[in-house]
Amino acid sequence: MVPRFSVYATSISIVSALGIAAALDTTAFAAPWCGTDSLGLSTGALTTTEYVNQDQLELILTNISPQSCTLQGYPGVDLVGPDVPMWGPVFSLSRQSGDPQSFTLEPGASATSILTIGGPSLPEDYWLPTTLVVTPPDATTQLQIPWIPSTAVQRQDGATSPATYIGPLQPSA
Repeated sequence: MVPRFSVYATSISIVSALGIAAALDTTAFAAPWCGTDSLGLSTGALTTTEYVNQDQLELILTNISPQSCTLQGYPGVDLVGPDVPMWGPVFSLSRQSGDPQSFTLEPGASATSILTIGGPSLPEDYWLPTTLVVTPPDATTQLQIPWIPSTAVQRQDGATSPATYIGPLQPSA
């Protein structure tokens, strides 16, 4: 014969364990990831920073789907332009350090990533991209729009601290 206290304690332990497991399983309620087909790409105005030869551009991803979706991380960003013999026609941007958090985009809502642009200081460093190519986090297909006319970039492929880089995605204010 099993004492009632043991049966009661065992029952509470099982219910508690199931409750904790259910509380930790948020996947049933999470919105799906924002795929390329659910996002539109645009840019904000080019703004000047306090640093010489450095500007910033808001890269904006807008949820164009009828359902909420989730984003987290950094967009992959490539600038495409004239072929440079040493590096080729594509400049893949480095990521700014940070700790990007997951967030949900409602239909019509936007997320922003700051693209910091290092301008050339010498004429031989002048490179004028033609296309901005963006890969949303966890996606394999890209979105693209024309690059900003007359905005040159200093290519620093392989630099450990390049002047041109991309920041993490955040919900737009």
